[in-house]
Formats: sequence, C-alpha cells, structure tokens
Amino acid sequence: MAVLEELNDFLDSEIRFHDKQRFEMKLDIELSSPKKNSYKVETYFFIPKALNIGPRSYSKTDFYDNTQRYIRFKTPQISLLKLIDPEIEVSPFNRIRKKISLILGGNKDVKTVNSVYNEFKLFGCMIKSELKDYGSFFIKELNEVSVASREENYLILAKNLIVFIEDSKKLISKIDVLRSELSQPIIPLKLRETFGFFEEYFSLIMEEAFTHLLDAVQKTGYSEGFSECEMEMKRIISSQNKFRRDKNYFSFIKDERHNEVFVYRRGVLKKFISSALYLKVEVFERKALSQVLLGIAAGLAMLFAVIATIYAQSKFSLNSWPFVFILVVSYIFKDRIKDWLKVFFSRSMVKWISDRQVEILDPLNDKKIGVLKEAFTFISSSSVPVDISNIRNLDNITSIDEDGKPERVFKHEKKVVLFPGKILKFHERRKNITDIMRFNIGGFTAHADDSLVKHRYLEGESGDIETAICPRVYHINVIVKYVCLSAGQSEKIDYDRIRIILSKDGIARIEDVKI
Repeated sequence: MAVLEELNDFLDSEIRFHDKQRFEMKLDIELSSPKKNSYKVETYFFIPKALNIGPRSYSKTDFYDNTQRYIRFKTPQISLLKLIDPEIEVSPFNRIRKKISLILGGNKDVKTVNSVYNEFKLFGCMIKSELKDYGSFFIKELNEVSVASREENYLILAKNLIVFIEDSKKLISKIDVLRSELSQPIIPLKLRETFGFFEEYFSLIMEEAFTHLLDAVQKTGYSEGFSECEMEMKRIISSQNKFRRDKNYFSFIKDERHNEVFVYRRGVLKKFISSALYLKVEVFERKALSQVLLGIAAGLAMLFAVIATIYAQSKFSLNSWPFVFILVVSYIFKDRIKDWLKVFFSRSMVKWISDRQVEILDPLNDKKIGVLKEAFTFISSSSVPVDISNIRNLDNITSIDEDGKPERVFKHEKKVVLFPGKILKFHERRKNITDIMRFNIGGFTAHADDSLVKHRYLEGESGDIETAICPRVYHINVIVKYVCLSAGQSEKIDYDRIRIILSKDGIARIEDVKI
C-alpha cells in the first residue's frame, strides 16, 4: 500500500455514532491559505450483497435523501474565566456590556440591537463549548485515576475541579449582573426576549454539565477527597434547577407529559443559540451536466463502432465473414469504451460530473464564502482504487476471505473550496469551518433478516440441548480518503476506516479500524 502522508493542521476529522439510524462525519477545517483553501473527501461504502443495495434499488436520490449536511463556523475558544475578563475585547460578554451601555444611554438603532442579539447567541455557544471540553477532560481524568487508584492523584484532581467550579460560579454571578441591566424598560423587547432564551439555555447546560461531572465523581467511590466538590456541584445543580422552575421555564424534569415538553424545549433553545454559527447553503442540482458527459461517453463509443463499420464496408462485402467478425468486435469494444469512459469520469466525479453544487453563504451579508461540489455513483470492485482496496482487505485472514463476504461498493465524493479572505473581512472570531455530514442507514435494512436468530447447541456440562439467542448483524465498511489541496502547499492525504455493525433494528455500534 502507498505510504500515507500526514495531514497538517488544516483538516481534523471525526466519525462517530449519532443514534440507532445515523452516524456522523465531522471535519474541522483550519483556514491556512489567505486566498483559497480546498479539500476533497472520497467516501467508499462497502455494502454486503445480502442487503440488496444496488443501482436499481438505491439511487442518487435515495443517497442524498439519507444525508443531512451542516456547515458552520467552528466555535471560538476562550476559557470560562477569560470570557468575563474585562481585558478580553473579543469576549461576547464584554461586547454585550458595551452595547447595553449605549442602549441605556438612548442609542437603540437596529445595528446595535442586532449586534447584541447575535453576541448573546455566540456567548451561549462559547459557554457550551467550554463546559463540554472541561467536562470531557475531568471525566476522562477521573476514569484514568480510578484505574490507577492513587490517592494523591485524586487530591490533585479535586483541587483542579474546585478551581473550575469557582470559575463557573463567577460566570453565574456575571450573568446575574446582566439580568439586572436587561430588566430595565428602556431595553428593546427583542433583547429582553433574547436574554430570556439565553439565560434558560445557560442555566440548563450549567446544570447538565455539573450533573455529568457529579455522576463521574460519585462513581470513583472516593467520597472523602471529593466531598467539597460534591457539595458545591450539588448547590449549582439545585440552584439552576430551582431558578428555571421559579421563572416558569419548561426546561426541567417533572412527569411524563412535562418531560416531552422538556425535550422539545431543550431542542428549541439549542437551535436558537447554535444559529450564531451556522452558514447558509444553497443547493443547485447539476443532473443535466452529468447526463451530457455520460452522453459524450456513449457518443464516443458509438463513433468508434461507426468508424469500424465504415472500414469493414470498404474492405469486405456485407455478407462476408470478415465483415461480420469486425462488426461483432466493434460492438464489444463499443460497450467497453463506454464503460472505460464512465470509470474515467467517475475517478474525478466532482470535476466532471458532479450531481449538485452547494454555495456556502455568510448569513450576515449573504456573500459567497465557499463552494461545495459532490457526486455519488456505484463502482465495480475492479474500479476501486488500489489504496482503498488495500485498506479494505487489511483485516482479511486468508486470501479467500473476499469470497465469503461479497460486497457492492458505492462512492461519494465532494470537493470544497473556501475563500478565507471573504471570511476574515467580516469576522475576527468566527474563522474556521466545521463540515458535518449525517448519514441515515435506514435504507440499508429493508432486506435485512430478523435481528435475532435461535441456535441449538449441546451444553457441555449438563449434556442437554440448549437454545441460544444470537444477534444477526451485518458489517458495512466505510473508508474515507481526505485530500488537502491548499494553494502553496503540497497535497496531503489521510485515511479513516470504520466498521458499522448493524442489524434490522439499526446501528449496534461503530468500530474504528486501525490502518
């Protein structure tokens, strides 16, 4: 297999489970070139033939209907304590305070109000990101210390956790100050309502973050070293829950009927806050171009057949064997030429026959800041590139493994071009891009057998015939090839491979396969 080049910091990938029916591919793109950044992603799906997925049963439309795409700015990173540091000019908190001061002084123009509106949403995104990062760090450390069972490590971790708790309490107190400033009648209704959404969301994610942390701390079983941490976290959790109840917000757990409203409300708040980062996309179908290029392939193949026929007529009589022989051979080669040209086009699908083009727009000004082209096609096993084929067969135990797991292969390719100059012209914090594609495997399970099968076996100790209930699963292998094409840099290539274990009921798990 070809030596793989490491990607630079421009592209950071992650493939993860989302729910029983969907998995998610996430790319964080660092804008490195001032003029143009581009990258290409080729995704190869190896589907067991038993699932009956093929060109007739699974079309381009099916594929795109099963995908959800989100392109957004990556959340700017500022630590919790620095978010409320008056020296940090780019902090949304400080910009909100500055604009609120202007509004209290009588300046209520639309630009100022909209600026505060957007800063509140960005503030919520940044707090959520920091709470998530801190929570993941501490939970990971707690799990590792639990394995080591070393008391001094627990004590160090407890001290660090207290620092995080104190920083969070300072942030909570600063939000309380904002609440009092925004409660005055001179503040426009739009901003008072915006703050209501923000404070409910802030209270909810603060409670959730510390609930997960408290659960992780209690699972260590080392209550003595974490007693102060537990007490402080319980206070934060209880106070935030009580706050939302007292404000008659819907985002708290009560009973089955109310809990349905809770989940819905939580989703509304999350979408409202997250909208500060999401970019607009406009999709343009390009089926006509695809058909033209495929028509050209058929036309060139037909041209060969016509030339061969004319040549045969000029050399031999119509009822002679040589004429018949040349005609048959030309017909055979006509089909082969058409297939070869289709393969040629498919190797650079987004260049020649992309299915659609997506324009990426900045929602603040509707300026185009990037373009995405993508294409989908089934390919034969012989057309799978050598590097991809080698990665797919890495875990074969014997040379005849492939005969025991026949597969069909389809390929999705996308190329994204970003224009950093247009982004940096209007943004100093929201710079880098996150590209998320969520894929639904529901269409793969229609022909799957029942998820459980009974198997009779002889129980060794008792000597009785027993019945075992065995899960029936299918393995879908997905290989992703990333190619960075930034101007002024050499081409960088990297690969990911995952194995999706699924049954008729959906995704059982996703395994990362080492390559």
